[in-house]
Amino acid sequence: MRNKNEEILNLSNVFAVFPIFVMVAFVMIDVSMAQYLQPEPNIISGLYISNTTYYSPYPVEPGKYFDLYVRLQSVIAKGSLTNVSCWIEPSYPFSIDQSDQSRIDVGNLATHEEVLLKFKIRVDERAVTGSNDLVLVCSADGKQQSTKLPIYIQAHDAVLQITNVESTPSIFEPNKIGEVTLTLDNLASVTLKDITIKLGIENENIPFAPVNETNEKRIPLIESGNETKITFNLIALSNAIAGTYKIPVTITYYDMLGKSYTKNAIIGLQIKTQPDLLVVHDQTTIVKNNARNTIPISIVNRGQSKVTFVTAELLEPREGFTLLGPNIYYVGGINSDDSQTAEYEVFVNTSSKYITIPLKIIYKDELENYYEQVENVKVNVFSKEDAIKYGYEKPVATDPLILGIGGIIVLYLLYRFVWQKFRKKKRTEFNE
Repeated sequence: MRNKNEEILNLSNVFAVFPIFVMVAFVMIDVSMAQYLQPEPNIISGLYISNTTYYSPYPVEPGKYFDLYVRLQSVIAKGSLTNVSCWIEPSYPFSIDQSDQSRIDVGNLATHEEVLLKFKIRVDERAVTGSNDLVLVCSADGKQQSTKLPIYIQAHDAVLQITNVESTPSIFEPNKIGEVTLTLDNLASVTLKDITIKLGIENENIPFAPVNETNEKRIPLIESGNETKITFNLIALSNAIAGTYKIPVTITYYDMLGKSYTKNAIIGLQIKTQPDLLVVHDQTTIVKNNARNTIPISIVNRGQSKVTFVTAELLEPREGFTLLGPNIYYVGGINSDDSQTAEYEVFVNTSSKYITIPLKIIYKDELENYYEQVENVKVNVFSKEDAIKYGYEKPVATDPLILGIGGIIVLYLLYRFVWQKFRKKKRTEFNE
């Protein structure tokens, strides 16, 4: 009968591998659990049932299967044990699939004969960490007895997760203090202890610093299924540039068996700086009255952060000038402490000493916030006389270069027309 049952392993064929199960089990089982894992053996009418629990893997995991090995031996002085069989009476969190055997019929066992039974057991996915008893029942010669086999359950990964990040204010400003609160949720089925949370803000490219504390905090323990909040007081540095910054978070912790874990995560914190644009006429180029002019408008970024997608739009009313080109000028990005120029082609015709250029400046900051500002840019207008008066132009008559060129031209004309004509007349008179 034994040869027909594949679940029964004759000890004469497994002596080579059986010590491995013994060694693995004893190495991995915690010493404090030894009294539960090795109770006194049971003997039913000469059938020895070992209560030492051998199973693989160790520890078993929720939602997974494990193999249970049970050793039987006939300890009668002579003859055989008849109708030997064993079965599992599973209770939560253990079960056996219908396709797997829950009962193994051994048959007869001769004196001192041994067999090793193997059962495939499933662990419920909601099982909690700890030792749980699995009931084994064996019968021989019409008598039966049950024994409890302790099985230790533990999740493979003790998961501690950051489930929420809150900052007050939601967006930091340079040189301002705020709070960052992390919510830690123990998703494992065991209590986690000696938890250390560290913010990786040592990098000089991350413009945050702790205030009146370090960037590292500790939590004694978080029980299974519970959550804990931890708060850091941070200041955004005074020279911080607007943007979103990735802050590394390192969490180290231990389970109740002393196994260590390390989890790395990233949180995001934002810094906002107030844009400051100065819009002025670039007076290196003067604007003349009653003339076509290119008017350059300088847009200066006096803020701490870059602005992008800058567009200048010339608005109404346009008094004293006529627009000759497009009214919208795309400037692009402007770095901090830098400037860009928008140029407009106009014809100026005014009785005033200046004209006003009405401009709408549209742009975004580093956080994609949208801004609009309207500026009335005053542009001085010069007549020809004023341009000469204030030194922007020189009188044509007093310009040495122009006088020199004019003199050369006059001499050339005198030579070309007067002197040549005079020589020709002289030659004619001489020939006569």
